[in-house]
Amino acid sequence: MPEIGSLTFAALDGIAFAAARGRLCDVPTYVADDLGPLVEMVQLARAGLLPPPNSAPWLRSNGTDAVLRGAVSSSERWTSPHGGSSGFLRCDVLQEETKRWTSFKLEAHKAAISAGFAGQAVSRLIGAMGEIADNVLEHSEAVPTGFIVFCSRPGCFEFAVADNGIGTLASLRSNPEYAHLADEGDALQCALTDGESRYGKGATRGTGFSTLFRSLVNMNASLRFRSGDHALSMQGTSPTLVNAHVARKPRASGFMTSVRCTT
Repeated sequence: MPEIGSLTFAALDGIAFAAARGRLCDVPTYVADDLGPLVEMVQLARAGLLPPPNSAPWLRSNGTDAVLRGAVSSSERWTSPHGGSSGFLRCDVLQEETKRWTSFKLEAHKAAISAGFAGQAVSRLIGAMGEIADNVLEHSEAVPTGFIVFCSRPGCFEFAVADNGIGTLASLRSNPEYAHLADEGDALQCALTDGESRYGKGATRGTGFSTLFRSLVNMNASLRFRSGDHALSMQGTSPTLVNAHVARKPRASGFMTSVRCTT
């Protein structure tokens, strides 16, 4: 019996490159352990390159698929029963129903605490999750397509925010200040820099990602940002742009932020 591998970002990259070359056949079986690669698979499915996670015959669920059901349906919100270890929320709910958004953040907070993280660190992390979700409202130009998901298990907490909007490069280039950006890789590095946003350098905006980086001080984390045909990744204790890695990938739709923290 062939060995079953975990669906990591590296494995997903390989599958996506094969699909982009028209050579996607005999894909080995993968099990969905982590949330981030599943969300990125949704983005690749939105671009028409891969099937959605719940339709791929080579992908086995490990309990993480339930939280993504809303991403391929018309659901507005879902949280797991009996403990609330995972949840899904559509971004347009943030605009229309403040109480439901507050309730969702409380569920995510409890899930992170249950996973073994300290309360103060969790408060910073959930605050950063809210800042990233606000970016969908301000920059995607496709708020109804955006969603937020979280998932926890002992020693691990993950969240991801994704949309099917215009992407980082188009968002920044809507301001003439950023006409010089060459590609999505440049745009990702720029957007993640404190004070940079489509509103311009003098607008005192563009602080959401610096809030995220501050929330991860002294935490062991892996981050992945995806827009168009590039990904920016970083990991380690207190990850920052200094140790970021940018690489070209097969084109995905919209923009995605994936954060995975371990105790």
